Amino acid sequence: MSVNRKTFFALWVMCIVGSLSVLPYVMHLDLFPPEVSRLNIVILTVVQSSILFGVVCWLSSVIVPRTDLAPFPPDKKCKGLFYPGMVSGALAGVLIVLLDRTVFQSSSLSGEHPPFWAGALASIYGAVNEEVLLRLFLFSLVYFLLRKFFRSKSRQVFLWITNVFVAFIFGLGHLPAALKLADPTAFEISRVLILNGIPGIVFGRLYWTNGFWTAMAAHFTADLIIHVLFALV
Repeated sequence: MSVNRKTFFALWVMCIVGSLSVLPYVMHLDLFPPEVSRLNIVILTVVQSSILFGVVCWLSSVIVPRTDLAPFPPDKKCKGLFYPGMVSGALAGVLIVLLDRTVFQSSSLSGEHPPFWAGALASIYGAVNEEVLLRLFLFSLVYFLLRKFFRSKSRQVFLWITNVFVAFIFGLGHLPAALKLADPTAFEISRVLILNGIPGIVFGRLYWTNGFWTAMAAHFTADLIIHVLFALV
């Protein structure tokens, strides 16, 4: 399939904005060294995100056309793109909150949360940056490699293998920050992997069936429920 390079350029710009939007959330959790000034953090964030997501968006624009994935379907209207994502994201978000308040209620990560406005801003990062990195790039790359080197399996098998693998990577990606706030016990690690793996599978499924914008809408909705409503209740 052909791709519009302007779309990937726009996503690159959105990723830079998304990287800045998560800073208040991270600062509230004191994850940055105290000796580093906020101005330096902002400058470093802009530089790092520009390079990282510039490369990621460029590689995605090269990989996606070599697959049978259609992350940007041209014939779907906004309602068909965003409504399924919002509904799926809302259900995933509620499930995560319920699990966090029941199965994982004794976790030290279930305590204080950043202000709701910081959570709302951080939701932009989740919806844009994480979806670009994990779905548009990594999902497409892993699926491309599986189809290239293992031609005997069906398309659905490759898609589900890719989806579970990327969802697991999504969970692993949240471990470094989580383990700065909690002891690295099996319970805490399981919490991070499960509570991130479940929505990761949902977002991946939406990515290959409805497209990137639907997965992004689902991620944004789920994060709003977790980081905004959860912080207010």
